[in-house]
Amino acid sequence: RTTGVAIHAGTIKQEEESKEEQVMKPGDVVRVKVNEDNRQILSECHTAGHVVDAAMVQIGITLQPIKGFHFLDGPYVEYKGAIPAEERTEKLQRLQSCFQDLITENSRTKIEILPKDKARELCVRLAQNFTKMTDDGKDMVRVVTIANEPLPCGGTHVKSTSSLKERNWGITGFKCKKGVMRVKYGQNQES
Repeated sequence: RTTGVAIHAGTIKQEEESKEEQVMKPGDVVRVKVNEDNRQILSECHTAGHVVDAAMVQIGITLQPIKGFHFLDGPYVEYKGAIPAEERTEKLQRLQSCFQDLITENSRTKIEILPKDKARELCVRLAQNFTKMTDDGKDMVRVVTIANEPLPCGGTHVKSTSSLKERNWGITGFKCKKGVMRVKYGQNQES
């Protein structure tokens, strides 16, 4: 990470024989175990969501992203707006093709911690998705650039878009309802 600090949340597993609640204090030694396979696939899933957004921009759909759900049980990215019904089939095909092209390009993931004003300039399509990222009183934002599209993001990602090839990540479809476009994606998609 750029900051040199990785923050993890978790729970304290009680010892079987101990009836006392365990409390951690600064300086306590802990053992953290990360499920590498799970972390890898979730990182791919999150990165694939950013590739969805980059594909949207590249084919000329510049709707404002409003929500990302980057988990294995039905990942999607939502946008404010819709595509006319008569254009949806053609747009979906172009979106799916562009997504695959972006994976093939092997674009490296870039992570930066930037002052809020610089991040706002860089992430022009977003309105209020900026959060304080440091404890020192400075307004800093973590910006992740994938396939040349910068977005404020605190998630875990793979090193490059080509990492999405092995599990065949792709766009599965989209729907437009009540002024919101939801682009769904997943793994094991045929290219």
